[in-house]
Amino acid sequence: MKSRKYQRWFSILVPALLVLSALATGADPGSADRPKYKDKQLVLPSGYHTWVFVGADLSLKYDQNLAESTPRERARHEGSQYGDFHNIYIDRAAYEQFLKTKAFPDPTVLVMEHFRAEKRDPDGILTGGQFEGKRTGLEVAVKDRNRPGGGKPWAYYVFQGDKDPKPKDLAPAEEDGKCYDCHKKHASNDNVWVQFYPMLRDRELRDPD
Repeated sequence: MKSRKYQRWFSILVPALLVLSALATGADPGSADRPKYKDKQLVLPSGYHTWVFVGADLSLKYDQNLAESTPRERARHEGSQYGDFHNIYIDRAAYEQFLKTKAFPDPTVLVMEHFRAEKRDPDGILTGGQFEGKRTGLEVAVKDRNRPGGGKPWAYYVFQGDKDPKPKDLAPAEEDGKCYDCHKKHASNDNVWVQFYPMLRDRELRDPD
């Protein structure tokens, strides 16, 4: 009888101690979607398709006169003949915090997938419109003041370019000035293009549900 009593208390005490330990070290008990690093590189986030989908665009192009818009950046966003779809996801913990404060917490992870816009399907049933074809890119933006190597609070990582058959498992941060300065100057909230993402833009204008 006494043994069962101890077992019951043990089953309650151990999980509680683990949570307290995580809080004491600054870790988030629900850290499955938090940024992870290996050899100072970002590990490709997993399960991001279950995160909050904040918006999409069809091949936005930067102003050619922007000093921050390098030829490489312009080429990446000009896309294919019909353009590229960009789908953007944010980790759920950061999204929920954004709803409360209208600010992006540290850390925040945003994932953008590129898909080639196609007008013709293999079976030839389409007579108009466009759909997402082959994936042509995968990029991640992370707000993390404690990222390995230090630097700006926002860092940008390219896991797949238009010539890569699949994403890499690890990606180094792009040079701080390459993406950070343009985002800082032209994004409507922090370094995030909230003005283009309905699930973030519209939430800024009203209280959370």
